Amino acid sequence: MRKVGIVAVGSYVPAEKLTNSDLEKMVDTTDEWITSRTGIKERRIAPAGVHASDLAVKAAADCLARTPDRPQLLIAATSSAEKACPYQASIIAQSLNLTNLAAFDLNAACSGLIYALAVGRSLMQTEGYDHALITAGEKLSRFVDYKDRASCILFGDAGAALMLSAEEQPEHELLTVELGADPTGADLVVMGGPEDEFYFRQDGKSVFRFAVEKMGSLIDLLKTRVGCDDDRYFIIPHQANSRILEAVARNKEIPPERFISNISKYGNTSSASIGLALKEAWDENRFTKGDYLFLIGFGGGLSWAAAAVRW
Repeated sequence: MRKVGIVAVGSYVPAEKLTNSDLEKMVDTTDEWITSRTGIKERRIAPAGVHASDLAVKAAADCLARTPDRPQLLIAATSSAEKACPYQASIIAQSLNLTNLAAFDLNAACSGLIYALAVGRSLMQTEGYDHALITAGEKLSRFVDYKDRASCILFGDAGAALMLSAEEQPEHELLTVELGADPTGADLVVMGGPEDEFYFRQDGKSVFRFAVEKMGSLIDLLKTRVGCDDDRYFIIPHQANSRILEAVARNKEIPPERFISNISKYGNTSSASIGLALKEAWDENRFTKGDYLFLIGFGGGLSWAAAAVRW
């Protein structure tokens, strides 16, 4: 079986910040209330006329600038595409003058980036693609009701991108993936539908319990699969709520410093969040050769996804 590794990662966030102080002027809330319940201090908001695909294009351009590889496969993860057609992957390819490639979109809500990594890796191993570009472009602010104090505090906009390449000895090998969903919870997270289902809504308590339980079990699963029996691992989770990470750390007795989190700066950016956090940690040289990275997503569907990378 061909080995596949991550050779580059890119990201993009809009310049405009929406801080907790700004939200205090919009709804009945406070910085202390938001911070204590979510860990979020600010989030980035794309202006009118800038779409999810634009964020994905900028993240992809950042990624492509970091590697000479050019993709023969492009998978765009998104749950906030501005159009049904042209689909986001084709917009990205056109914008970046990428030709002679296969390209399609994938929507698994906040687990989308890991789903796309898994599909890309599989196609590279079975169909012979040498390089695959995985993107995640999300403009969640489009679906936020800024009169709803419970949900308007959560979301930001961002793009992320990763390049996968098939190599004999990958420097950052994608070792294993795990995908799943519990459709009995499909109606616990809803957005983008007609009329009263357009704005984001969720059963927060149920989703919280699901995320804590599933993240804990996925950490155990990945550790077992890769044979990690020491402390040389980092967890890069979907950035939904800092209290989820705190609960998992407490339940599994994992030191908090093993969790890579930037939710305070960007909020929940759905499928872009894991790539955004990976890019920052990579640039900060947080990892050393031989470390394991556990990428873990969870979200609407209810979906989950996990991947282990050996640094």
